[in-house]
Amino acid sequence: MSNLVRGEFYKLRKSNYFIGIIFLAIVASFFLIIIWDNDIHKLQNVKSNLIVNGASSIQYGFEYIIYTSFIFALLGGEFIAKDFKNSNISKSFSYGYTRSKVILSKLIVFIIACLFLEIIYTTILVIYVSINHEFCEVLNLNVILYLIRVIIIGIMYSAATICIIAMIAITTKSALCTFASPVIFLLIQLFLSNISAYILPYVAGRGAILRFAPKEEIIFGIISSLLTFIITIGVSMLYVRHEDIN
Repeated sequence: MSNLVRGEFYKLRKSNYFIGIIFLAIVASFFLIIIWDNDIHKLQNVKSNLIVNGASSIQYGFEYIIYTSFIFALLGGEFIAKDFKNSNISKSFSYGYTRSKVILSKLIVFIIACLFLEIIYTTILVIYVSINHEFCEVLNLNVILYLIRVIIIGIMYSAATICIIAMIAITTKSALCTFASPVIFLLIQLFLSNISAYILPYVAGRGAILRFAPKEEIIFGIISSLLTFIITIGVSMLYVRHEDIN
């Protein structure tokens, strides 16, 4: 299993598209900076005591995954869908590895790569805000616990959303369908807002990373992400196990 993971990392590092996708992650950070500046300008006119610092900007990197997920979908189309479509993934089967291990290793590398991209654009945003407004006025226990909650739950629902993209890439074997998957997320959020929290983990997760989120919201956000992990990975495994991949 470890050899498969190392092999997938090697293929990703040597690919021609990964550098371009890293560049897109950097571009996404400027998109987040613009949103941050606009939001803060509007809110400061309403709330004079608004807390503005680098620590509070961390959740922006997670909150706007609905838009930055296009980068993950682009990576999923290249790294997963095209491997299935071109039958490159079947080469691993010929070395004696089981289908479950092959697809699981690919999922692990894909999730880590996407989270790495998320770290890039979130870090740039936090640095920008910290330079202009400092990172945190008082770093006490409450702030530390809040940041831990934001990071853990944010990573959980980001990874769960990434798993949905991976499942679409595996089942459709289409880079175009994979890239279009965030559009489906947007449509669900717009037209099925009443049930979107039960379908999309980042909708439930956003309520869980608010500064004064109630325990019910936090628990619901965690459960939503865990269920998404189980369903998407399970569907991906079953599909690969029973599908004829040549």
